Amino acid sequence: MEIIEEDTWVCLEDNRNESKIVKVSEKKMVGWRKHKFDIGVILHKQYNTFWKIDKSNTVVEITSDQFYDNADLDNQIDDANIEITKTNKDLFDFNDSQKLTQEEIIQLKQQKEGEEIVDEVIQNSKTFEQKTEFSKAKYLKRKKEKYVCCFMVLKTTIDNVHKTQFLESPQKLNFMRIDSLAFFMQLSSITQNSNILMFDNANGVVVSAVAERLDGEGSISTVFWNHSKSNLRDYLPIQQMNFNEEILKSIKLIKNLEDIEKNQNKYTHLLIAGEFKFTEIIEKYLNLIAVGGIIVIFSTYLEKLHEVAEQLLSSGLCSKIDVLDSFLRYHQVLENRTHPKVEMNAFGGYLLQTYKLK
Repeated sequence: MEIIEEDTWVCLEDNRNESKIVKVSEKKMVGWRKHKFDIGVILHKQYNTFWKIDKSNTVVEITSDQFYDNADLDNQIDDANIEITKTNKDLFDFNDSQKLTQEEIIQLKQQKEGEEIVDEVIQNSKTFEQKTEFSKAKYLKRKKEKYVCCFMVLKTTIDNVHKTQFLESPQKLNFMRIDSLAFFMQLSSITQNSNILMFDNANGVVVSAVAERLDGEGSISTVFWNHSKSNLRDYLPIQQMNFNEEILKSIKLIKNLEDIEKNQNKYTHLLIAGEFKFTEIIEKYLNLIAVGGIIVIFSTYLEKLHEVAEQLLSSGLCSKIDVLDSFLRYHQVLENRTHPKVEMNAFGGYLLQTYKLK
């Protein structure tokens, strides 16, 4: 079993399905969800363990059953095979259904644990018993998400690194959603021993995804939008992936664009993620791509990709030029209550893919 070592980045995923990526070190304080706690408690523990923050901001280990009791109430209701016998049509929200005042709830937080606060809130709700079983479960889930803070410790992956970065600052990732990143990787068809030329304007997330796929068996020559950073470890997603030295050595950070043409072998891929001068890049470096090489470009502007498509078509060097987009919408899929999520990011950008034939 792998254990968590000093200065390792880990992903904390809580009962709200929110995540935070932190570096673990002894006696290091971390702020999250109005709590400030010592993350060093999980040092030398195994991954996929479960923890709770109590009223004194102490981190204590809990069982998986305790965690999922606070995080998976919807499926518990499904397992109970509850028969629907009533509706909520007679319930009206006049903002007076809770007997406890805000001051009393604040006092409860100082005196009791999260589950005890939830019990008090339910007992003092005038309308709880009038709700349907599904509504009770949803109400209970909301209250546990509010008053109980528990989380599991996961290894960092490109999925949870992207998720955390995107929620904090999507503009740093050039608004590249996770489905767009997955589509980008699929179209790239990266295999071991690939020699890849990359232009990354997504803060290192796309480079991290490509490096994870290569696993040190290949090479990446990458140009970042921000040339002021002189070290790969200055890019937070690359740090958070906990890459070993072999993988880091496979990534060459290019600061002088003239170094691109010094590569002894032809590049098998040209990958561009984000807003660069695409037509200039194609004009300068298309001749450095090997026959059969794959070109994939991500952009938030469809017009820019149309310009590149026309440029590639007129060159006569590429074939099967496709301009594509993806659409992702999360759905709640539960018995008797399946529906699309209302809140979503409707825009995920556009992708161009083609193959060099000559």
